[in-house]
Amino acid sequence: MKIEKISDGLDWLHARLPRAARWTFRAAAVLLAIGMIHIAAAALIDGYTARVLEQYARAEAERSILALPLGHILGSVGVIMLWLWVPMILTRLLLGLRARLWRRAGQ
Repeated sequence: MKIEKISDGLDWLHARLPRAARWTFRAAAVLLAIGMIHIAAAALIDGYTARVLEQYARAEAERSILALPLGHILGSVGVIMLWLWVPMILTRLLLGLRARLWRRAGQ
């Protein structure tokens, strides 16, 4: 009974992981793109560079991460989401390997 519940839970996870992994990767890609645009704009546009430096100074003075430039915050969230995406894919690969080994053991 307990093994059936575990197996059902793993089947549910295996069936839904691809959708979650695709969503996470897309969201991470969009957020990383915003972060890269922010970095490029800060490097190339003098007015934007001055504004970004003011925001960094304000964030340091207030000791608040929320005072950082929005592009910086979104880019950082994108990196974190990408780090979450990698274990999702690894989990999917391990579950696929487990299923393949169980099929071979059953033959």
